[in-house]
Amino acid sequence: MIGVGLGIAGPLRSYLFDSNLHPVVAGQIYRSAQPSEGDIDRWVPELGLRSIVNLRGAKGKDDRRWLAEERAAASRNGTLHVSLRMSSDDIPPAQTLRELVHILDTVPRPLLLHCAAGAERSGLASAVAVLLTGGDLVAARAEFALDKGFVYLANPRLPRVLDEYEEWLAGEPTTPDRFRQWVATEYVPYFYRAQIEPIGAPVRVVAGAAAELRVRVTNTSRQTIAFQSARERGVHLGAHLRSPGGADLSELRAGYVDLELAPGAATELTLPLPPIAAPGRYEVEVDLVDEGVKWFHDLGSQPLTLPIEVAEAP
Repeated sequence: MIGVGLGIAGPLRSYLFDSNLHPVVAGQIYRSAQPSEGDIDRWVPELGLRSIVNLRGAKGKDDRRWLAEERAAASRNGTLHVSLRMSSDDIPPAQTLRELVHILDTVPRPLLLHCAAGAERSGLASAVAVLLTGGDLVAARAEFALDKGFVYLANPRLPRVLDEYEEWLAGEPTTPDRFRQWVATEYVPYFYRAQIEPIGAPVRVVAGAAAELRVRVTNTSRQTIAFQSARERGVHLGAHLRSPGGADLSELRAGYVDLELAPGAATELTLPLPPIAAPGRYEVEVDLVDEGVKWFHDLGSQPLTLPIEVAEAP
């Protein structure tokens, strides 16, 4: 058992004992686990850091101690501090990946990328940095390595960003401009992109009466969307019905069909609308939902939003 432990500790030494600090692009970009104030005080002069990019995110008046200490250390050392919230276990929404590219293209270098452990989010951000600075996919994939704390079997999802990009390249070599184009116009997290159009949209219904909304759903991603008749798994048509004040009244479901919707293919689905007792102007936002995982709009797809006027019953 001791021999096995030592064998694992070898490739994981930096991850376990040395703040998981590694160069990504020599002299320009570095990656690490959560740095302490002492780490920042030491690394800024040693590495010449001009920017620190926190991939754990920040919200408003965020009072988490580690973030306050990190900001204080960055300010004390005259270093720009930027925060971007990324997931440690799932690939990012389109807008988040675009923001990451913008940050890497614009903040002063040398820069430090960090998350909590320096393995997952830092691995993806570092792979993106490699591609933006002219590296190839082999070098980008090397950022998801055991010696940096990344265990592929525990998290196979994040490297799929690179798989999707390689598929899009279709044998062409990667370049920084090609990667930027893909992120800006082509990147779709898995199959999460669809166009939803109204076919029979009730813009006016009577209070207390049930109604239904018929829509056409087109798969605008490059992968098949798997609708399922089971209610607890697979993709379904979903919607949020909102009051005149914008509050959610109910979450709706439809599209319980076993259907493999191929890229470019379309299907028509009917969404029942519940009776609404009070007259007024309401709103329904129609989207697709991967049950227990994500709503499509969370990853960059555009939902359909329609106004509904509820009139008094005669």
